[in-house]
Amino acid sequence: MKKILFLGYSSKETKIINKIKENKNYQVFSTKKKISLKDINNINLIITFGYRHKINQDILKKNRNIINLHISYLPYNRGAHPNFWSFADNTPSGVSIHKINEGIDTGNIIYQKIIDFELNKNKRSLTFTKTHSALISEIENLFIINCKNIINNEYEEFKQVGSGTFHSSNELPSILKSWNQNIFKTITKYQKEKNDNINKKLEILNEIENTRKNNNVNWMNILRYSMKNFPHKTLKILNSINIDDDKISKLFKKLNEK
Repeated sequence: MKKILFLGYSSKETKIINKIKENKNYQVFSTKKKISLKDINNINLIITFGYRHKINQDILKKNRNIINLHISYLPYNRGAHPNFWSFADNTPSGVSIHKINEGIDTGNIIYQKIIDFELNKNKRSLTFTKTHSALISEIENLFIINCKNIINNEYEEFKQVGSGTFHSSNELPSILKSWNQNIFKTITKYQKEKNDNINKKLEILNEIENTRKNNNVNWMNILRYSMKNFPHKTLKILNSINIDDDKISKLFKKLNEK
């Protein structure tokens, strides 16, 4: 009998647990609590879904057969709140079942599916709650369809392609007051605020540039004064500066070497 440890959602929150239990050859243990090494003795497979804790390194070393169900199309929107960021960053929505490694949602992909919510077509009706529920349903079905293969390790896995995106839990903008908000209106307002903020920062950079120009004039005036009154010492300092600049140029060349 294969022993499976299910971490995260309870049987009342996901249909996966009871679906696995339908096969009498599988024994399922579930918990929301943070686990330790003693909890994985004789466990054949660990599944995490809605789990709020990071798997410790010692557990990863002892049991490499650990998978996670993540409601994003990896490598996009790793980390927290993928349902929001797929719309905010205009990246693909989807679901992924992947191996767990030392990173956050960076393990090899086992199964995944892209989901197109057609935001422009459904801009009046889509809310974050609706799309989240749809993603949960999609990933549950993806798991159930491939349940036997996953539990028996009869699948191919492949590395994630590209750098993707990542967001932490504290990145949600203040504009998001409720998950029941209309997605199109929220994202439109979010993008406007984001662009306004970028433009403000660009204006500050322009001010810095202009100030530096004025300051460069001041430095050159100091240099002229020094050359008139202390030509020998001034030239010696300038030579030292030139030597250091040459060193910096050589270091830059090394950076470009393959």
